Amino acid sequence: MQQTTTSQAAAYFEQGIPVNEYIEQMHENRELYRANIEQTRISDQDRATFGQAPLKILVLTEDWCTDSAQMVPAVARLAREVPGVELRLLRRDLHRDFAAGYPRADGYQAIPIFILLDGSGRELGTLIERPARATEEMAAETRRFQREHPELPGINRTFDHMPEETRAAVKEHSREWRQGRQDEFARYLLEDLAGIVSARKQ
Repeated sequence: MQQTTTSQAAAYFEQGIPVNEYIEQMHENRELYRANIEQTRISDQDRATFGQAPLKILVLTEDWCTDSAQMVPAVARLAREVPGVELRLLRRDLHRDFAAGYPRADGYQAIPIFILLDGSGRELGTLIERPARATEEMAAETRRFQREHPELPGINRTFDHMPEETRAAVKEHSREWRQGRQDEFARYLLEDLAGIVSARKQ
């Protein structure tokens, strides 16, 4: 995995825009972003963990991305409520060279990419796409949906090899199911990011 330098990540943070400005520029998922920000609840433990020292969070994202629409609002609410947490967003498609330094474990270039920096711009860690717990639950739900809908053509194929109408049905079910899991998935994200922040003391 290519390692992006701390100074580079810090420099890109300075190029990022605040979440409210980003939302105003969105063409897709704008109202979903706003709703998910308002739905997110920040706990006392979140305040204690994330508020212990200045923290910068840089997110590479795109407005069409379902994972971004679900995950980024939780961090937006965190930055709104916890003093010392500063959030900036960058369009991934305008910064592909930088984003290439943060591939998923399988090499795929997924978004959103959360990059955590301390107050001096030193990189603390990253989280790419979504928490592993969310991915596991999504996969289990997809398998359940496949078992319960044998009438859909090609339902037991991998997603990319399903007929278009079956892919659409799977995608729509996943979208609705995921929104019903918004609180849990936001909590997974905040807990995983808290683990990165807590590790900086060790």
